[in-house]
Amino acid sequence: MTGSFFGLQIGKSGIYTQRKAMDVTSHNIANANTEGYSRQRAVIESARPYMITSLVTPVSAQQIGSGSTVAKIEQFRDEYIDAKITEETSTLNWNTTADNLLKQVEAIMNEPGAATLRDQLDKYWSAWETLSTDASNTALRRNLVEETTTLIESFKEIDNQLRYLKGTPGYCAQGSIENQVQDTVTEINNLANLIASLNQQIGRSETNVNVANDLRDQRQLALENLAKLVNVDSFYNEAGDLTVNIGSHTLLQGITVKELSVVVKDGESASSIAGSPIYPELSDNADVATASLQYTAEQRNITLTVAQLAQAHEQYSYLTFHPLTGPLSNFGVTSGSFYVNGREFFLDAENTDMNGLAKMLDEANLNVDAFLNEAGQLELKASHTGKEFEITSSDGTSNLMTVLNLQTNKAAQDARFNFGGQEYFSSKNVVTDAIPGVTLYLKGTGVANLDLHPVVTSGTLKGLLEVRDGAIDNVLDDLNKLAYTLATETNQIHRVGYGLDGVTGRNFFAAFTSVDPNNSFKDYIQSMALSDEVKNNIEKVAAAGGTIEHPTDRLRTYNGDGDGSNAIRIAQLKFESFFNENKSNFNDFYNEMITEVATVSERYQREAEYSNSLMTQLDAKRAELSGVSLDEELANLIKFQHAYNAAAKVITTVDEMLDKIINGMI
Repeated sequence: MTGSFFGLQIGKSGIYTQRKAMDVTSHNIANANTEGYSRQRAVIESARPYMITSLVTPVSAQQIGSGSTVAKIEQFRDEYIDAKITEETSTLNWNTTADNLLKQVEAIMNEPGAATLRDQLDKYWSAWETLSTDASNTALRRNLVEETTTLIESFKEIDNQLRYLKGTPGYCAQGSIENQVQDTVTEINNLANLIASLNQQIGRSETNVNVANDLRDQRQLALENLAKLVNVDSFYNEAGDLTVNIGSHTLLQGITVKELSVVVKDGESASSIAGSPIYPELSDNADVATASLQYTAEQRNITLTVAQLAQAHEQYSYLTFHPLTGPLSNFGVTSGSFYVNGREFFLDAENTDMNGLAKMLDEANLNVDAFLNEAGQLELKASHTGKEFEITSSDGTSNLMTVLNLQTNKAAQDARFNFGGQEYFSSKNVVTDAIPGVTLYLKGTGVANLDLHPVVTSGTLKGLLEVRDGAIDNVLDDLNKLAYTLATETNQIHRVGYGLDGVTGRNFFAAFTSVDPNNSFKDYIQSMALSDEVKNNIEKVAAAGGTIEHPTDRLRTYNGDGDGSNAIRIAQLKFESFFNENKSNFNDFYNEMITEVATVSERYQREAEYSNSLMTQLDAKRAELSGVSLDEELANLIKFQHAYNAAAKVITTVDEMLDKIINGMI
């Protein structure tokens, strides 16, 4: 049976229990503004009762309460809401990051605004038009050169700012996307190591009855911070350890971390994200094809069958007599016009030899390399692969092409490959448009299995990669295409015109040969410049068009300083359609480029607003369950305080009773 001192034990348990409950309440109040903290409460249960037996109740013992105890410290958390918040956090940061970056692109383009590229293009065309009214006017010629120089500088300024924003593996300026990619991957790895450390601490702290609530809060917060940066797929094992997968890569398992790496194929290519420091070839047959993943969300394996690689067109002149020296007229070539790749050239056969012909073609921005081989034959090689860049030629008023008798050394051909039951053709062996976010490198004929399981599908990192390898690359390509086309079309007309010295055949812009076999205008702006002849002598600006003085003439004749017909032809290029299958002129193409950036930015902004709205609802739901209400906690504090005082009163009362028994009965 219980003794007289049993009441002290009951009172003591009450004091201990209420004090612990007050400690939990105080902990809630102290962490009311702590990020990631979830409200806790002490679960109070009655202590195990004391069993008493008596002669009156011999069959079943009676029970008498022995006080109270705190069974556990319970945490208010909903795993489903946590999982939804983690998932939506990735989506929100993906769209927010991409939207912010595209707004920077829009700011660089500065449209609409003052002193824009569009304004400078208009000034360029206007300078040619004004020159046509007084072709010998030195001031107007100087104005044209200055406006052209300003236009080139405008192109270069935008191009440089976009490249600075994008960054390259070899040049990661502070704030560039490439720099942010590397910083983001570093932060991902740091958070992974933090979660692994928390897994270890939680494993050591928890027993069957003890739960490390605060450490679990820290781990959940770290997981959500990780989800801001990259897509995460997480789950708990039987031991309570958190495992985190990023796409197909296991970032964290228990206390083991497999860090992400930023890897580069070569010094110029954009970096890729991989689960190892080795560049991911993603192929079981690298001699046939490999792939690089940037930001695609599609996860699958494909079997790629390459039937044919893209090949550049090559031709050589086949003449039946030697030696091939002296003017072309010695071979029976007549003066006059001829065409290569749709461009018109004028040939003075009496004053041009084979070397001069090769130089004329090589400097004409035809995407053709022209040179003489050891046998003195003229060789023409397309600078780029595919049928799109097949060399075409024909006679005009000259019989040059008939005399040269060009023969095909290598036929132009497109790459042909298939996967997923669909056949694809490409003028390039580096294919970026077959699968969004994936670059295919075709290297030979045969079959290759590609493991296209991307790492990055969401989060800040996807926003960075998507804009870096998508939107900015598209703007740079369009910008370079615009500048390249302007220079090429201007040169074509300028070459047939005459300077004040009566000489024809000169370029206005410096000749350019792309080093990229997959893109004829890639990086053109970096090399864009006036030709040395025009830059050094404004009299060599070919404003005059010349005339055919006699019906039998094969070449135009310079007819004086006042002729501005060639200048007006160049000015009218503004209205000709060279883009989008000859449906868009220069202004249209530029407007479409600006509109595309704005449209994509608006889409990201709209998606971010939707995600933010959903996050607000989820946060409110979690706050309703897990958030700390100071009013409620203060009420609990008062409740536990009164219970504590009452338990103390029990002890005082029992003490008085015992004093009576011990001292009062002597």
